[in-house]
Amino acid sequence: MEPAVARIIEQSFDELKRTVDRHHARLSAAAGGGQVDPADEPCVHLECSQSRRLKSALAETIFVLEETRRSFKSKRLESLRKQLLRVLAEEA
Repeated sequence: MEPAVARIIEQSFDELKRTVDRHHARLSAAAGGGQVDPADEPCVHLECSQSRRLKSALAETIFVLEETRRSFKSKRLESLRKQLLRVLAEEA
């Protein structure tokens, strides 16, 4: 098997395992009477084209905010840039 194909299969398997693990944790929490946070609902297709486009747009937004931060000394823009960086890092 070609290394590229093996890598794709391994990534797919890892993604599937993470999805099953998250689902199991949510079911366990619900069965135990715990709270299930709707914000924890995973994307069905983690690497779908829409997800990739959103990540790309986030990265570009962060880049522009970083590039212009000296021109626009705004605490709100700095806070937004940092928040976007955290979100993007969590999704990586």
